[in-house]
Amino acid sequence: MVLNMANKQYFDSIMRGHFLYWDMLGDLRGIKNHKEDKLRWTTGDITHTYFTGSVEMNDVIKRMKDGEIPKNLFFLFDDFDTDATAPFLSSGMFRKNLETTGMAHELCDTILTKPDRRINLFRVREISQLKTAGAILNAVFEYSIFPFEKYLEMFENDGQFFYLAEYDGLPVGAVMSQHGDDIVNISWVGTLPGYRKLGIAGYLIQMAERDGLLHGKTIGVLHGYPEAVGAYHRVGYRAYSRGIWIEFCG
Repeated sequence: MVLNMANKQYFDSIMRGHFLYWDMLGDLRGIKNHKEDKLRWTTGDITHTYFTGSVEMNDVIKRMKDGEIPKNLFFLFDDFDTDATAPFLSSGMFRKNLETTGMAHELCDTILTKPDRRINLFRVREISQLKTAGAILNAVFEYSIFPFEKYLEMFENDGQFFYLAEYDGLPVGAVMSQHGDDIVNISWVGTLPGYRKLGIAGYLIQMAERDGLLHGKTIGVLHGYPEAVGAYHRVGYRAYSRGIWIEFCG
């Protein structure tokens, strides 16, 4: 992919959205964020290491062996033709864990499509609704992302929102978004099994985008797992970066 100035802007927005999410996560879970010029990592009950630039592989391996940084790496890069993880994987000391696609969308282009009449969408405004949204997200991601009191902390944060979808009166989908300076970062998108491929995730994302527009935001950003990228394309998102997780096993 050849980067033009607009693509660079989108990549920067995706990067900022990614760190907006992890800074929030750190505040909630007591995770400490460490920052260097080209490397960033967290310590606490969740540990990840991020590249923000090119660093020396042997130095990273030594620091992992010494226990100074976590034994995993997240690469976020804007070149779809070059795999920045290749030297690490070819060393035989790392294995690929997960890949995501960083996507962005101009909110000024957002048009709310009319959902199926059986689908009801609304922003979470009550504690009972928040409990439902949290339960859906924990179930979709197959582990307890947070106990309810942490969802409540997020709910009380400025610029952080939850949305719910019902199908025939049953709660089946939820989304959480965060507002940055000019972005809406879509952090979690979850639809319960049996209700997928009905457009529910897209409708929820568009609702979060509409709120972003009302707050003066201009770009929506998110990270899509391979099975979800198609759904995000259908509501206007395009790929501008790759995210690859690798784990140290040497």
